[in-house]
Amino acid sequence: MQTPGPTDPSPPPIPATPGLRERLRAVPRQLLARVHALKDEHASPGRLGLAVAVGVLIGASPFLGLQLVLAVALATLFGLNRFAVLLGSQVSVPPLTPLVLFANAQVGAFLLTGRWLPLSLQALRDVPARQLAADLFVDLLVGGLVVGGALALILGGATAHFVGLVRAPDELAPHLPTPRWKELQRRLGALPRAWRSYARWKLRLDPVYGLVLTELPEDVDLVDLGSGMGLLPLLLALRSPQARVRALEWDARKARVARELLADLPGMHVVEGDARAGALGQPQAITLVDVLHYSPVEEQRQWLERCANALAPGGLLLIRELEPARSRRTWATRLEKLAVRWGWNQGATVQAWAPSEMAHALTALGFTAVIHPAGSGAFRANSLVVARKPSAP
Repeated sequence: MQTPGPTDPSPPPIPATPGLRERLRAVPRQLLARVHALKDEHASPGRLGLAVAVGVLIGASPFLGLQLVLAVALATLFGLNRFAVLLGSQVSVPPLTPLVLFANAQVGAFLLTGRWLPLSLQALRDVPARQLAADLFVDLLVGGLVVGGALALILGGATAHFVGLVRAPDELAPHLPTPRWKELQRRLGALPRAWRSYARWKLRLDPVYGLVLTELPEDVDLVDLGSGMGLLPLLLALRSPQARVRALEWDARKARVARELLADLPGMHVVEGDARAGALGQPQAITLVDVLHYSPVEEQRQWLERCANALAPGGLLLIRELEPARSRRTWATRLEKLAVRWGWNQGATVQAWAPSEMAHALTALGFTAVIHPAGSGAFRANSLVVARKPSAP
């Protein structure tokens, strides 16, 4: 029999089998991990809204006692968040169950027969029990589809909207980690309701902020002309404390809101005054987001030349405006004119100068210019001009 020598490798240790106590201690951690996995599955705002809507539709159905099984089965079959489906199915939980069933029966009876269900006991006694049960089930089924469908649209849409508000939009998510997104929501939450709602919808629907953040470096020295309520400077400040922004805004109301949003953020400075005449210095970048069209076209040309001369060599000029060549409707221009008439925006006129023509004018000044689609909805024809000044020789 050969014995191992002193230089022979030792056999690998046999892992110890966890004892009963260790296995029991691990159960809560495993359950918690499983709960978190279920909670986070299919958790985009749209999918969560759809899951709640499906749950509401199941909860409004007459399949009492089977709703839990149906909710889990449909959620698994269609790849929906199971917690959200179960939450939606609670729409008929006691003490709401009698109210939901009554509404379903009445609506179903009216749709099928053109009459509401009688409320007297005598009228119900005159119908054979088997026929009454069959008719009532059909009424509940049809009414459940209508009442449940309406509730599903309302509650599912509200869920998607709420989740969307508390999460960063897809365009902003790469730039704002969750803690900074929460800080953004905290600052917006301190604003008056009208401004808060406008800002949240703007960030949710307008893709320009994500596009601009992608183009600008984190340590940018920026002049934001016509900054409005300061959303772009706020995003830049939250993304990187190295950013330096001078926000010029001539609307006193919006300048005041911008100061509130940017309070205590280093490198942020709000200037109330006419952006056409304010000092530009020699920044690394200048942004004009939905600003130029409030001036006549000839004046817009002067703005571009002034910004082009002020930029540092190699600097960026970012302009977002409506591209008439890509727009078949005039809704965007009409909405802008209404905003001026109602006082939300201030300007002497609304004149669209095509971004393609702006890019051509900047190219004649030595810039390189690229145009990106930068709109959605009624403003889907908006375009972003990304123009870079040549570097110093």
